[in-house]
Amino acid sequence: MAPAGGDKARWFRIELVRWVPSAGGWCLPGSEGARDGDSEGEPVQGREWHEKIGGRSRSRLSDSQGIEKVIPGSYRSLSRAKHNAVYSPANSPGEHPGFSISSVPGPTPSSSNRCVLQTLQPPRMHPSYARSLGHIHELLAMIFSHLDDHDLARAACVSKHWAEIALDTLWFEVHDLRRVLTVLAPLTLKPERVSVAMGRLPGAYAFKRPLVPADWLRFQRYSGRVRRLCHDQRHVRSAGEKSKRPMLLHTKVFDDLAATCPTGDIFPNLQSIVWHAYASDRQPLGLAFMHRRVKHLSLHLYRSEPLPLTDYIREVCGRCQDLSSLELHLDEPVRQLEDDVSALLRGFPHLQMISLPIYCLTSRLLSELSRFHHLRTVSLADPAQAEPGDRADVTHLAPVLSNEAFPSLRSLSFSAQVANATQLLRLSSFPRQLTELHFKSVVIATSDSLQEFFMAIRDRCTSLVELSVDYIIAPDSPLHSPPPPRQQRPSIECFRPLFSARSLRVFELRWDYALNLSDSDIEEFARSWPSLASLQLNAEPVPEANGPTLTLGALLPFARHCPHLRHLGLHIDAKTVPSLPPNPHSHDVPRFRCLETFAVGLSAIARPELVALFLSQILPLGCAVGYGLRWPDAFNVAMEHALIPVCLRAEMSACWVRWNDVSKLLPIATQARLEEKGRVEALERKMVALEISRREDRQRLSSLEREVQDLRERTGRTP
Repeated sequence: MAPAGGDKARWFRIELVRWVPSAGGWCLPGSEGARDGDSEGEPVQGREWHEKIGGRSRSRLSDSQGIEKVIPGSYRSLSRAKHNAVYSPANSPGEHPGFSISSVPGPTPSSSNRCVLQTLQPPRMHPSYARSLGHIHELLAMIFSHLDDHDLARAACVSKHWAEIALDTLWFEVHDLRRVLTVLAPLTLKPERVSVAMGRLPGAYAFKRPLVPADWLRFQRYSGRVRRLCHDQRHVRSAGEKSKRPMLLHTKVFDDLAATCPTGDIFPNLQSIVWHAYASDRQPLGLAFMHRRVKHLSLHLYRSEPLPLTDYIREVCGRCQDLSSLELHLDEPVRQLEDDVSALLRGFPHLQMISLPIYCLTSRLLSELSRFHHLRTVSLADPAQAEPGDRADVTHLAPVLSNEAFPSLRSLSFSAQVANATQLLRLSSFPRQLTELHFKSVVIATSDSLQEFFMAIRDRCTSLVELSVDYIIAPDSPLHSPPPPRQQRPSIECFRPLFSARSLRVFELRWDYALNLSDSDIEEFARSWPSLASLQLNAEPVPEANGPTLTLGALLPFARHCPHLRHLGLHIDAKTVPSLPPNPHSHDVPRFRCLETFAVGLSAIARPELVALFLSQILPLGCAVGYGLRWPDAFNVAMEHALIPVCLRAEMSACWVRWNDVSKLLPIATQARLEEKGRVEALERKMVALEISRREDRQRLSSLEREVQDLRERTGRTP
């Protein structure tokens, strides 16, 4: 055992000392007489000891000065017999490169001494293995990816190998150009006139002196490590106060970069550019960083004055001809920029992925994209970023598709009316190989129209794995008031065409009002899609006076038939809690195996503690309860247009508070259930063991009775 108190640190220090051969015996590396590179040799014969005490280093100590200060008094007899001890190198495979005591002549050590001998043995680890852990490139890169800039800078000072990996991680993604360009030359504030909308800002950063070749030579050590450049300054529009003024770069900085860069590419290995300027006159500044090796490009397009948008698009297409991923953001409705966007798309023939604003994919642009041979994914931006788009631009979607349209497409997202979407899917040229389909409805349709849309999906998209139908609730959403009757809302008949898609793993439906579904209908959902991984059944509808028809019992079919379900969203009536079998560990109570989130929106709820107790019996530990609405911040405007009474909004706030209580109580209740279940299972195992022991005792008793009976029969004696 190691000594207590202050001797502990010195104890482990003597364990980790590594001895090297010298002319007179053995000594420490770096001490007088040591031979560089030696790690093995004859047994220790010299008197070289090393110990760091009180911040001082002693390189030469006698027996009594060295060992006796490290080993406690009960073990000092070992130091007196040091000259008789045989030290052998512990450099055999699987051992640490140190030395351990192999034999000590003299009296047999006591049990405590044996503990010391065991402790003095260093950890058994092969030296090459110990060194290789710190040199595995993939392992270090994975660890460094979780460090911040300060820790990465410290890691770069450890060794040359670590420095390369740490610098690659540190410079992989650039968010602050001003900070990066200070490596070239110092920056200073200079006045600059900006756009009229911004007024005159106090100044912008420019180079303090002209750039020289030595600056670029120093910069090249880091510029080749940059893979992603993110320059998003759209927030500058709201920075009217000086206290919120961002760190802007003077336009002369970009002119100096383009004029003095010796290679033509400022970041030669750059693969991704996000360039969102805050004004049209700063839009062309990003051209300085574009080249053929860029594969991903995210742009915010303006109709600019100094450089026309047409010329800007021509420059972008000429510099990034091999682009494979494009993300567009527009400053105005797409109908005013449709010609320019079409020209931009035609300039990227190798495009594989594209992301557009939610109201941007018009008939013309969809027809344009259908000619791309390598296009695999067409996606739409988040609904919260819909403005300044106009849903009228995509209300009447009728693209013209050739027979070879979308030869490689796998994922498609588009916005339209339900009737137009059905017509699009019915086209003979519509791609049948789709695995993901995401549809944004701009207008609420009838239940019959939605059923026809699902029938078209069943007939045309036989390989579908993910399907989402989303009606976007926004301030300008045309909501019906009063709500339609229950029988006119989507029912189980509407969804039955999709039940033939047995491979469907993700299904999401977001509509205006609550669906016309019952708990028995949910049983059919669960039985039809056993491979479901995510299901969202309109968990966030527009609030209304009459509560939903689904109850907490609707969760049981999914727990019973969908073992892979990870995300579930339902709009339920949790005011009434169904009863489960009295034994909470009964096999009749199904439990979710891997559910991670359960979304309820603002479902009706009365007593959160009862709901938490019910959910604790069927949800796994760690499952999060999601509540609230994902609507945009101005959803109150839409509810006012729908004539939602104020009292109902107050009830929504109360439901939010109660579900918040459920989310806090549920982990505690679930943990208590699991502990109780563990105790019950332990008692059951004990009962089984007792039953087995009792059965064995009965068997032994029966055997003894038979032996006694046989003995009586042989001897003829009776009791």
